[in-house]
Parts: sequence; structure tokens; C-alpha cells
Amino acid sequence: MDTRELGLSALMVFSAVMLTYKWLSLYNKADPGVIFFAFLLTLALGGLFISMEMRMRRVMEEFENTKRVIAVNADDLEVRFEGILQANLKQFDERLESIERRLYR
Repeated sequence: MDTRELGLSALMVFSAVMLTYKWLSLYNKADPGVIFFAFLLTLALGGLFISMEMRMRRVMEEFENTKRVIAVNADDLEVRFEGILQANLKQFDERLESIERRLYR
């Protein structure tokens, strides 16, 4: 969690409390319960945003790890496939040579 995220969450909570207080004081009905619940709502919303961002970071790390594993496996698969292909091509060349020798006799 960055300090920027915490700072923005604190600013969000503070602005919600002050907005609620100012709005209710316009009608001379400043109720501490309403102000507290506005505080609680914005605090929960800030926590939700922070947890979503942390989850997105975790998913991105897992995605990068998966990409790395796929790249390593693809390289290994390419090497094995190249070996199998070379072995089959060698057999194919040997058979062609034997056919060519039979034709020239």
C-alpha cells in the first residue's frame, strides 16, 4: 500500500465528513449519527478501492509468473521438437539415399 493511496483515502473520508456536516448545518440539523455513518461509508469505500488495487497487483504478478513459465516451457518444447524433427529427417534422408542407391544399380 502506498502512502499516496492512504492519503487519498484519508482525504476522501475527511471531505465526506465535512460535506455532510456543512450540508446538515445549513438546515440546523447537524446529526452526529449521520456524520458518523458518512464517515464509515467513505472509509469502507476507500478500503474497498485499496483492496481492489492490491488484488490487481497480485493478479498481475501471477500473470507475469505464468508468462515466464510459459516462455520457459515453450523453449523446452521447441528444443525437444527440434530434436525429434532432426531424428525423423535423418531417417528420411537415409531412406532416400537407400532408394537412390537402388535406382542407380
